[in-house]
Amino acid sequence: MSKPRGRSRRRRQQYEQSVPLVLGRRTVSRREVVQPVVIQPAWVAAGLGVALLLALTLWFAFSPRFYVTGVQVVGASRVSPDELLAASGLAHIHILWTNGRAAATRILAQLPAVKEAEVSCSLPANCVISVVEWPPLLNWETADGRRLWVDGAGAVSPADHPLEGRWTVVGDLPTDDRGLVERDVLLGLAELTRLGIEPGRVIYRSGRGLVLVDPAGWRVVVGQGTGMAERLRTYGVLRNHLLQRGIQPRFVDVRFPEAPYYSETNDW
Repeated sequence: MSKPRGRSRRRRQQYEQSVPLVLGRRTVSRREVVQPVVIQPAWVAAGLGVALLLALTLWFAFSPRFYVTGVQVVGASRVSPDELLAASGLAHIHILWTNGRAAATRILAQLPAVKEAEVSCSLPANCVISVVEWPPLLNWETADGRRLWVDGAGAVSPADHPLEGRWTVVGDLPTDDRGLVERDVLLGLAELTRLGIEPGRVIYRSGRGLVLVDPAGWRVVVGQGTGMAERLRTYGVLRNHLLQRGIQPRFVDVRFPEAPYYSETNDW
C-alpha cells in the first residue's frame, strides 16, 4: 500500500530548512542579486582635489620662478648689484627661505662701503635691496697711477674725478685683511683736519705714515693715528729752531714727540 506523497514532501522541506540553521548560515535565494559598488561624486572630487594640491605643491617647491636669481637695487652708485646679491646670500634661494633681516646683516658685514641696508622679498621671487653708501672721504693716488676714492669706513672705489676740498694721499695703499685702508691713516687725517690743517696733497710712506710738505720745502713725517696735536706742537718748536739757524733738512720726523729728529743728508 503506497504512502501519501504529501506527507513525504513536507518532511523533505523541513529537512532542507533545518540544515542551514544548524550550520549557522542561511541559503541564498536565486532571486537575491549582488548590488554593485557605486562611486560617489564626492569621492571623485576629493581625489581630484588631493591630486591638484599635490601638483601645486610640487610646482611651487621646484619651479625656477620661485628661486631668486636677481635683485632690484635702490640707492647704490659705487657698489654693483652683483656684489650686493652675492653678499646678501639670496642667490638661488627659494622665496620661502629668504630672510630680509639676515640678508641685510650679511651685506653690512661683507661690504664696508654700505652704511645702511634693507632687504624685502615677495612672490614669486622678487627681492629689493635698498642701501645707503658711505660718502667718499678723500682721494688716493697709488704708485701705479690708479685714482681712488676712500670712504669713512676705509672702503675704496674707482674715481672718475677728484673730490674738491678733500685730502689727496699719494703712495701705496695700506690695507688690512679686509681690504680696507688702515684705520689709523684715516684717524690721522681726520685729526689734522680738526687741528686746522688745510686738506691738500699728502704723502703716505709705508713704515712712516703720513708725510706733510713744509712751505720751506722739506718733508715732515707725522705718522698716523691720534696724537697729531702733540706732534705738531713739537714740530713748531723744532721748525723755529731750524729757521733761526738756517738749517735746511731733507726731512723732519716728529712721530715720537719726545725724540724728534731731522737729517740734512738722508732722504728718510
